[in-house]
Amino acid sequence: MTRAEEYRYLATKVRARASDEESPIAKAGWENLASSYIRLAEQSEESDPIDVFYDPIIGILGGSRH
Repeated sequence: MTRAEEYRYLATKVRARASDEESPIAKAGWENLASSYIRLAEQSEESDPIDVFYDPIIGILGGSRH
């Protein structure tokens, strides 16, 4: 799974959490977080050829980038 795919996966999980939220303020917070993950996915696709020395997403989902 690429870094962009991992970010998109996290966005999907967060949006699912938002859909279960009853509080409009909390729901907006979850949606904002999901949008941030989508922006990170887009940025990682743009910078994919660049070698990243520190990647905070590696290991979060229990796998490696390659």
